[in-house]
Amino acid sequence: MVGVYDVFTTPEERNSGWARKLCGQLLARARNNGARIGYLQVDASNLAARSVYGRLGFKDGYAYHYRTASDSLE
Repeated sequence: MVGVYDVFTTPEERNSGWARKLCGQLLARARNNGARIGYLQVDASNLAARSVYGRLGFKDGYAYHYRTASDSLE
């Protein structure tokens, strides 16, 4: 099993393919070392990251809702 966390591309390097290449290499290495499951957590509003992960084959498993101080418990 392999988890992907905190992949970040600087604004000037976005849309250059670096995140996809990095994640692809990480996943290939993990697969070559026996991993059969990959997971990650990404904010639903992060469309750029979701696009990269979608191209790598990731699909939504479930969604979180993080409460903030402005959320009402009523």
